[in-house]
Amino acid sequence: MKPFYRTILITLLLLLVQACSDDGSPEDQIRHLIDSAVQTAEDRSLDDLNDLLHDDFIDQYGNNRRQLARLLRAYFFRHKSLHLFVRTDSIEMLSANQASVSLHVAMAGTVISDVSALTSLSARIYRFELQLVKQGDWLLRHASWEPASIGVFE
Repeated sequence: MKPFYRTILITLLLLLVQACSDDGSPEDQIRHLIDSAVQTAEDRSLDDLNDLLHDDFIDQYGNNRRQLARLLRAYFFRHKSLHLFVRTDSIEMLSANQASVSLHVAMAGTVISDVSALTSLSARIYRFELQLVKQGDWLLRHASWEPASIGVFE
């Protein structure tokens, strides 16, 4: 094989490997994780939500991965429909494998089309602080939350 063709072949292979292994910047990967988590929650897919949690997950109340799954199961049982409206406030890269995310989430039983719809819905609004770690994929390691007001979306 001529050196010119070998160089082209190697370049194409490197681009293919990069395309398969690089899903964008870490921030893009985290935004994709958040989008996936929202869709998974709205689909009420407990197993898929559990897959987004690190094995050592713990929340501000000391709930581990298994305990959180029980809480979500009970929530899904009581609420037949769940719709989320999310605003990511910040993504801070603490290291190549750790990130901190701050976001606000509005939760309602009907579709939240945009921010203006929040005033007519009885949506619950929370501020979340998340700690993520990368182990192949980004996983949720710690979460804390508190109630917030509708004003955060304005």
